[in-house]
Amino acid sequence: MGAIEARLDALDDLVMAGVSQGLAHCAAQDDQLDGRVITVDGRRLVSFGSCSYLGLETHPELVAAVVDAVTRYGSQFSSSRTYLSAPGYAPAEAALTEMFGRPALISPSTTMGHLAALPVVVGSDDIVLLDAQVHFSVQVAARLVQADGIPVELLPHGDLGRLERRVVELARTHRRVWYMTDGIYSMYADPAPVAQLSGLAEQHPNLWLYIDDAHAISWTGRFGRGYALEQLSAAAAERAIVTGSLNKSFAAAGGVLTFPNPELRRRVFALGGPLIFSGPVQPPMLGAILASARLHLTDAVAPRRAHLNHLIDLFNRLAAERDLPVVSPSATPIRCVGVGKPPLTYRVAELLRDAGFFVDIATSPAVPAKRSGIRISLTAHHTDQDVVKLVETLTAALPQALAEGGSSMSELRRAFGRQLAGRVLPSPREPAE
Repeated sequence: MGAIEARLDALDDLVMAGVSQGLAHCAAQDDQLDGRVITVDGRRLVSFGSCSYLGLETHPELVAAVVDAVTRYGSQFSSSRTYLSAPGYAPAEAALTEMFGRPALISPSTTMGHLAALPVVVGSDDIVLLDAQVHFSVQVAARLVQADGIPVELLPHGDLGRLERRVVELARTHRRVWYMTDGIYSMYADPAPVAQLSGLAEQHPNLWLYIDDAHAISWTGRFGRGYALEQLSAAAAERAIVTGSLNKSFAAAGGVLTFPNPELRRRVFALGGPLIFSGPVQPPMLGAILASARLHLTDAVAPRRAHLNHLIDLFNRLAAERDLPVVSPSATPIRCVGVGKPPLTYRVAELLRDAGFFVDIATSPAVPAKRSGIRISLTAHHTDQDVVKLVETLTAALPQALAEGGSSMSELRRAFGRQLAGRVLPSPREPAE
């Protein structure tokens, strides 16, 4: 058996272990959804597995916009945008451009956006440096440019000292150095040091930034523009492409690419393969994008953001009081409680399920298998009591699972190392100075 097959078989075994315990590949069985509770295997569970952080998927204006768009334009508009765009694209992209304060381009998904942009913006005299934990979709897109002969290197996660040394060394041999990172990492929820990256970009004119801010759009930043654009200086933003997801907190569909100038946007739109050959975002979701953008451009989402931030603070305070091993102390709606090896993590998730909670599991390939954890998504649908009961259940379930598996809290903390060392991280809510 080859190395590829062995790796896939090991991953398949890991995934199917979760499936066999009813913890993965689940299906909601509800006739109607309210955003807070779901039915899985006949059990009503409070869901902490949704990335719709502001709970806008049930907002009356988004629902009405979807109904209006499908009534006027039908369920689909089956044409490549190279030839013809559906009527909803122009107003939706104009609203996103206003929201982000820079030229915006809608892609069928965030992944498709990366696949479209990177082969166009990265040139033959450039080099790509990837943060070791940058999202898998960015890594896949980087392989396309690597196939064209452009060097791609992996750097240790968040190691800006190593990054700066490489930028200086590569200035002699490459026109541009692209550093690619998440804005907020999707599993452990640690924010990238974007303010420090701004400083590096200002010092080194050959450094360009490509930031996937998928999990920060909508719930944080001015007009919901996210974490990265809030932290980037004006000078650094002139050499930065920032992308986001429109089907997480934004509660619509597709991805968005934002550019430092209209010409770069035009070039990616004209030449990006998936924007030429893949299907477009369909009219109902274009209606949702426009409605969501309009909400974000007003104060309409402010109460939901305030409630979400309150829940984040509540969870962090309660978890700290109970000494739960939250992997990142950041103030984001993604909370990951470290457990260790996958079987232990599955057991904690099982105990939470028995207590009436649905949570996600962070494990390989998204994170190292021995640093698996319980991934909790807080949304504006939740109540204070939901959070209190979840933390109480976790406080009992974690030591029980560790004891059953012959492990301990000290072993768990050693497995996570410096990521549980209480690093001080910037809050995604704090605007750039």
